[in-house]
Amino acid sequence: MNFSSDRDLLIEEPMLFADLPFASQQRVSVADGILSGTTLTSATANFKTAAVGAGDVVLIGGVAHEVLSRSDAHTLQVSLLRTRSTDAAIASSDEQNLAVQVRTFAPQAAIVHDELLRLLGINADDPEEELNEDSIVSLSLMARLETLGTLALVYAGGAAVVGDNESLRRKQEEYQYRFRQQTARAVVLIDADGDGFADQQRRLGVVRLERV
Repeated sequence: MNFSSDRDLLIEEPMLFADLPFASQQRVSVADGILSGTTLTSATANFKTAAVGAGDVVLIGGVAHEVLSRSDAHTLQVSLLRTRSTDAAIASSDEQNLAVQVRTFAPQAAIVHDELLRLLGINADDPEEELNEDSIVSLSLMARLETLGTLALVYAGGAAVVGDNESLRRKQEEYQYRFRQQTARAVVLIDADGDGFADQQRRLGVVRLERV
């Protein structure tokens, strides 16, 4: 499971889900959305089958909303982007016959997720590895790093598809720089013995050599 969500990407880049649809994985695309306050319904969408839930992003009439929860297969509770995830939902105007798209960059985030684990010295493919991602205590830090790395990867892919696009290349370079800088300084707390408390610190920017 990724440390970050699509909502985290939306916070950094509010136009990401509208501007780079070709770089995303589209889960839902319908044209019968009904928005009433913070409730979105669609008779033709199956949000359950599409695995849409809290933390996802849905475009409603072209406007990005965060998904708060899934009530049933045809209903989502949504909000305009909030300052904090604990804030009250923010409703937009009531409308019908709206275009609804749910797009995700979770596959790109998964690539960055696995790279961060490797930088921590956690090998998810090793059956004898004592630590796993559940041993990580610094979850908000890891979500932040994963978000920056994902944006760098997404914009790199977008630039490769579009071609000579200065704006996309500039964003890719910016997020790549921020990802490297923050990763180099990051100190991650680890719960090595499984008691729920951190007992180790690991630095992502330090390469550890082991004699084999």
